[in-house]
Amino acid sequence: MDSYNYSDGRKPLLWMRGRKSIPPRPDDPFSFPESDRRHWFDSEFPGWQVRKSNIPESPMDGAKGKRIICLLPEHPYHTEYEAGMKETAEPFGIELEFKHSGWDMGMQAQQVAEVISARPDMVIFIPESASESVSCYRQINEAGIPVIASNLVPDPEAFRYILAWTGPDDWGQFRMLARRFAERLDFRGGYAVICHIPGSSAFLGRKWGLITELNEIAPRMKLLGVESTGLDKEQTYRQVKKWIEEFGVELKGIVSADDNIAQQGINRALEEAGRTDIVRVANGSSRVGMRMLKNGTLDVATYQSARLDGALAIQLAIDWFNGLDVEPFRYLPIQMLTAENVDGFLLDYDEPEEIDLDRLYQLVLECNRKSVELFFSETYHNFTKRKIISEEYFRGFAIEVLSNLLNIIKTNGLAEQEIVGGYESIFKKLFQHKTIEKTLDWLKQVSLEIIFRLSEKESRPQTLIQQIVEYVDQNYTKPMSLKVLGYQFDLSPAYLGKLFKEQTGDNYSRYLNNLRITQAKKLLRTSGMKANQIALEVGYTDPNYFYNTFKKYTGVYPSEYNPQ
Repeated sequence: MDSYNYSDGRKPLLWMRGRKSIPPRPDDPFSFPESDRRHWFDSEFPGWQVRKSNIPESPMDGAKGKRIICLLPEHPYHTEYEAGMKETAEPFGIELEFKHSGWDMGMQAQQVAEVISARPDMVIFIPESASESVSCYRQINEAGIPVIASNLVPDPEAFRYILAWTGPDDWGQFRMLARRFAERLDFRGGYAVICHIPGSSAFLGRKWGLITELNEIAPRMKLLGVESTGLDKEQTYRQVKKWIEEFGVELKGIVSADDNIAQQGINRALEEAGRTDIVRVANGSSRVGMRMLKNGTLDVATYQSARLDGALAIQLAIDWFNGLDVEPFRYLPIQMLTAENVDGFLLDYDEPEEIDLDRLYQLVLECNRKSVELFFSETYHNFTKRKIISEEYFRGFAIEVLSNLLNIIKTNGLAEQEIVGGYESIFKKLFQHKTIEKTLDWLKQVSLEIIFRLSEKESRPQTLIQQIVEYVDQNYTKPMSLKVLGYQFDLSPAYLGKLFKEQTGDNYSRYLNNLRITQAKKLLRTSGMKANQIALEVGYTDPNYFYNTFKKYTGVYPSEYNPQ
């Protein structure tokens, strides 16, 4: 372990250095049941034994003056992640360039092509999708550019093409969290789990790391329920309410993959039921989660700093430029937070009195314009009556508000691009407004626009499948499999496919391809763009698949298409 002096007001933390202790791989992991940790060996330890391909040699001349391009999705976590990268890179004279994809895999694939043309000294990449990113990593690798994967663990195949992966050890953290959870419950009693979003590396680690560890160390504990609620506050609230009604006093503890929005839903359900006896643990260390630890509505949380996460990727890059050996994984340190130690992780500053963001959330959902305007007026007064407000506190508060508003947009199937003005750098737009007053005014306008859209939807009642068709019509350029869509609307893919055909008279795949090919023909007529650019623009990440699909639906390839 090496000490790393992280200047954010906290005591320095220790980086985890060297290889994690890896047990021998079972001959056939899948021969073991899911409740056995051996079943998940290849998920918990991917990439450690993968043979690398075409990995560039280190120049061994140091990091000074090196140019690194960073490909990031758009999320408040990545805003802080980016800040950690900048703070770590600056003393070494590293030039950083950022590209944000706004959760659009097509855009990210296009950015990969741009990066390859730019020929930087290195790429640091957080992909939109673990599986779909493999081709991106391979392209960067084949261009001879070193690439570090970060934060989202990619598919095992991707490890052939990357220098290393950096980020949180979800499996290790949740094994430790399981032990703390079991201790609080005296190693007995029923528990339930709110999972991360399916398909992410965090989903597996934060679900099965916990469950398999508890099966080993606390056989008298009983798993009562496991659900993924999309980390949505309202869905989580409803799910926990069901568990309380179904299991009663048998339910002794709840584990959450998120200590912020999902945990707020958990706490609301427990408060309404008067269940102060239930032990609550979560993944996080958000500012909201830390306040919950202090006020007793959360018992234990994992510590995961977005700034340290970004700094860790840059630290590994510096080591590689200096010719040091880099391990295939470099993890953030594992740390548990409780009421007893959380003050050591919080900064001391003059905070305004507590602002009830749950109230804003409800007012927007209720389409109460006057009360929303009053909320922002009161909030502005709350901030301005203090002599000193730390910039970090206000940034964190504003990011939290915007995250809640985006959650409403997503869960109600609204057109995000129309409301917040595009996917590119949504959270950066937040801080283009240089004063507290202007920032709050922008957030108020977003809130009022959401209310307008919600009111508009209510004035023209729709069935669920009509809502889904409208959502597809507005978002067809995004990754949009039946599985993803089913998860979005809480329906099984098979049932959703049946409903979709009944509503549209077409199967889902054909309907989606028709939308995309129609738009592609329009762009071929009007834009002057090349066919591979159009493929990405209309939602196809694989140009070859686009060419073949275009011919299937039009009878000709894009290059042969005659718009006359």
